[in-house]
Amino acid sequence: MNLVTGRSIQVGERELAPVVRVTSHVQRHATVGSQSLAGQGWHTVHLRPVAVLERSSAGERIIPIHDRTRQIMGGLLLAALVIPMLLALATRLARSK
Repeated sequence: MNLVTGRSIQVGERELAPVVRVTSHVQRHATVGSQSLAGQGWHTVHLRPVAVLERSSAGERIIPIHDRTRQIMGGLLLAALVIPMLLALATRLARSK
């Protein structure tokens, strides 16, 4: 996992550059036989914007990017896992009485 600063653009007197988290994964597989040779592989790259770097005459500052959608989806996933478990527990408790 690396942080990479992208190409900057000039906006008025400020210079803005994206900061991106890069995660990559490589998998390779080869087979060597007496009569054949085979290989395959794949590579994935995930880019996620994390901030904007602002340069101006006042200096540099990093403006973070908050991914609200990711946070909301995480909460919904947690609710989707917890609510059925609580309902199953409540049903068992109600039946045992």
